[in-house]
Amino acid sequence: MNDALLDGFGWFARAVGLFYLVGGLFALRAWRMNAFLDDAIARISLEATDPAERTRGLAMLITSGLTALSGLLLIFLLKAAVAAFLLNAASQAAYLAWARKALQPEDESDVIGRRRTTNAFITWLVMTGLVLLLFERGVLT
Repeated sequence: MNDALLDGFGWFARAVGLFYLVGGLFALRAWRMNAFLDDAIARISLEATDPAERTRGLAMLITSGLTALSGLLLIFLLKAAVAAFLLNAASQAAYLAWARKALQPEDESDVIGRRRTTNAFITWLVMTGLVLLLFERGVLT
């Protein structure tokens, strides 16, 4: 690849990094609100939060944090972005495999949500491929 094309990929990667940083921060905020509401409901109902819901919340915390971190590292085109992207891909894959058995969709909105999550995972894999290409071509420092 020529230098101009690699430079263009670098700027595209920075834009993707900004998107993932902001998205990850919003997802962390959503996780915090979800955890607060789960705790409030558990206190009002005097029943413990369902273990599957707690696991879903933990998965949301992990993937949201890794998404924000991955985005931040990609903005600066750091080699550490490779590890963050791969780790997040593994955590998302593990969550989707777990959720397939533990969280059966109860209605149409659950089915739509699962489909969107799967689509986001596929997009993440494509972006992980871009990060690996940038690493291999020496764009990441």
